[in-house]
Amino acid sequence: MDSPLWKILGFFLAAVLLFLVPVMNMLERQDSAAYTVVFTETNRFVDSARDAGYITPNMYSEFVRRIHATGCTFQIRIEHVKSMISPVYRQNGQVLEFTGEYEINRISQGEDAILSVLFPDDSSLDEFDKARRYDMKAGDLLFVEVKNNGKTMSTALRDMILLSDTQVPTLFVRAGGLVRNEAY
Repeated sequence: MDSPLWKILGFFLAAVLLFLVPVMNMLERQDSAAYTVVFTETNRFVDSARDAGYITPNMYSEFVRRIHATGCTFQIRIEHVKSMISPVYRQNGQVLEFTGEYEINRISQGEDAILSVLFPDDSSLDEFDKARRYDMKAGDLLFVEVKNNGKTMSTALRDMILLSDTQVPTLFVRAGGLVRNEAY
């Protein structure tokens, strides 16, 4: 009782699987390679900024160019946390007395503040002008977060096969830490 319909369906299923499995594997390896590039370049940018104590427009533009070479579009979030150490005083009548304690205050500078220094509205400034350099101090914190905006090809194909809609980014990298030097 071999129905020709089952033979056609079996042949069609085999052809689809023989095509989809290698394509899916290739696309997942492409995502893995893109993740490696983004991870490496994000760590390189953060480490060079932390070692130098500043970010220049050239450093940021080169970082963006290198991660966009993967073919994906990314959302980049930079945060600089300034640390301010203040001595704690106590009022004793008319005199302030030092208590022997210190207070650490942290002020967060977002991406807008950093990019407004790197790329000001004033177009007369040269790219290597020191006014376009975002300076940090040793002991501050710098964090960079990179995630892809759209879907990668492997995510789109997987969503099509599984009839789902993945909303989380496939490529997501965080890097950062303590600014170690002030080389300006």
